Amino acid sequence: MNFRQFAFNNVKRNIRAYSAYFLSSSFAVMIFFTYAMFIFHPDMTKTQMGRRTQIGMGAAEYVVFIFSFLFVLYSISAFLKARKKEFGLLTILGSEGRQLKRLIFLENMIIGSLSIIAGIACGMVLSKAFLYFGAGVVGVKELPIYLPWKAMGLTTVAFLTLFLVISALTLFFVRQNRVIELLQGGMKPKPEPKVSIWLCLLSVGCFISAFYLMKQPLSQSNMMYILALGLIATYFFFTQISVWTIRLCKRNRSFSWRGTNLLWVSEIGYKIKDNARIFFMITVVTAMSCTVIGIVLSMDQMNKRAFSENPFALTYTVMNEKGENWKKEIDKIDQELKSANVKFEKIQQASIGSQFREAQDRYLPIMKQSEYQHRVDKLNGKKIPTLKTGEALAISHPSINKLNAKQLTLHDGGEVLQVVGQFVEKSIQGGSLVVVSDETYTQLKASRKEKEDVEISYLIPDWSNKELPNSNSTEVKIGKKLIDLHDQATTSGEENGFLSSRADSYLMVKQSNSMLVFIGIFLAAIFSLSSASFLYFKLFTDLNQDQHIIHGLSKVGLSSKEMKRSATIQIAALFFIPMFVAALEAIIGLEALKGTFADLGNTFLPTMTGIGAFFFMQFIYFFIVRAHYLSQLKRVMV
Repeated sequence: MNFRQFAFNNVKRNIRAYSAYFLSSSFAVMIFFTYAMFIFHPDMTKTQMGRRTQIGMGAAEYVVFIFSFLFVLYSISAFLKARKKEFGLLTILGSEGRQLKRLIFLENMIIGSLSIIAGIACGMVLSKAFLYFGAGVVGVKELPIYLPWKAMGLTTVAFLTLFLVISALTLFFVRQNRVIELLQGGMKPKPEPKVSIWLCLLSVGCFISAFYLMKQPLSQSNMMYILALGLIATYFFFTQISVWTIRLCKRNRSFSWRGTNLLWVSEIGYKIKDNARIFFMITVVTAMSCTVIGIVLSMDQMNKRAFSENPFALTYTVMNEKGENWKKEIDKIDQELKSANVKFEKIQQASIGSQFREAQDRYLPIMKQSEYQHRVDKLNGKKIPTLKTGEALAISHPSINKLNAKQLTLHDGGEVLQVVGQFVEKSIQGGSLVVVSDETYTQLKASRKEKEDVEISYLIPDWSNKELPNSNSTEVKIGKKLIDLHDQATTSGEENGFLSSRADSYLMVKQSNSMLVFIGIFLAAIFSLSSASFLYFKLFTDLNQDQHIIHGLSKVGLSSKEMKRSATIQIAALFFIPMFVAALEAIIGLEALKGTFADLGNTFLPTMTGIGAFFFMQFIYFFIVRAHYLSQLKRVMV
């Protein structure tokens, strides 16, 4: 048997420990290959969404590669620690340091090469399904299967380089320890986990500070402070507060001396301390993933709400009201609608924007009462009170806090408007507006330097906003045609206004969200599977020591049922403590964002959807690992 055969047999012997690592690496390779297959697909450049998807998947490739690098690096270092006893035996049998390093290098490259082959093979097998779902995201009827030589080449070169570099780096981790230390491996008694009360207080202080900053207006610097404080607080929560909590449980004899509590309480403190960095990484990755999922799902809700609350199918915003060319564009739109036998009504509205001190200097549009009443008559027929000079109505969207002020002061001229009424109107897309009498509007317009904003809105009864449109809807087809004609005119230099289509805007945002979901699902799957693999490695790294303890306790009467209960509690703690912390951080973080971005709406349900998906996957991993782990402990029971 030559040295390469010896390395290959070593991999086969350690298949139990290597299995999760191999599966996770293969899965990462498969996702990387799938993204590359989309990027290099010849039909991806045929649509604008296809080009955007290429950019998104290109960014995702970097995320997958960087995460895979860290995952493989950590996994190999965990394996080296678990195999100290094996290295000690090989040293006794005459192996030199350079031979051990060569053995480790060959084993890593064997597993890496097999992972690349398995990942690309699985990607090819599932390519039809990936391309089928991807076609809907890109906005084409079909993405045909092709032979992705470029994707295969990129994936092979990228991951061969990754495994080669990491295999070389891990050689520096192999220390020339004494044989007795290698043979003892992880069987040496561990010292009591140390806790610093000051670091516990620092963690609590960072949590409180981050929560306080979330209640303040979110600037870029505030976001960075919140992120830094959250990371520090989370890290010391696992390294200090959790261990301190376990220590309190141990000191409470009425709890720790009940049943088998002493068994798992004594062990779990060491496990939490040993796995603190893993917990920290899992929590951060899961919290970020759940937050992103919550934002994407909230944006989807917001997009649906924006469509259903907008009564106008088309809106033309005049950019050069002094010229007459915009009127010609309006005539073209009218002609196109008439030629398609579409009945419509036009509502022209003018407004001037101004900052108000009581609205935190936000720009709000000011509209004359006659035009607003005409708009309301066409929509719901609601009558508004007649306004006198200097009086105003504050109109707000339901998602925006009302302007609870008895008067509004214009920032520039200092004019004061007396607020005589507050109304809520869903069709106000900008959030809020101020309605004044026609006389007041004329006075304000004369004193303002800013130009008057003019909008022409099209009310089309046949195009209902009660049902969400699809790519085959008449509203979408005609709206897209009108926008394409408008864009052609704009490209030729005739930019007189901006045309927006309610249905086209909805579909664009929907496709963007679908792209993010399509990319994010696979990234989340990698994060979830890798997190479970991290915990699997740590459990089986300590397996020999746990078997030694269980074997001894079974001699003095520990039953199989008690062993299962104790081990289950410890495994559940490892799997679910980081998940609960991540869930809380994601919920609190999104609630803070909701305070700043009111358009996000209800973020709780979307966030819980993401958290629920992660918990579901974690439950599956938990039961698989638990069954495997308990079977190993059962073997040593007397």
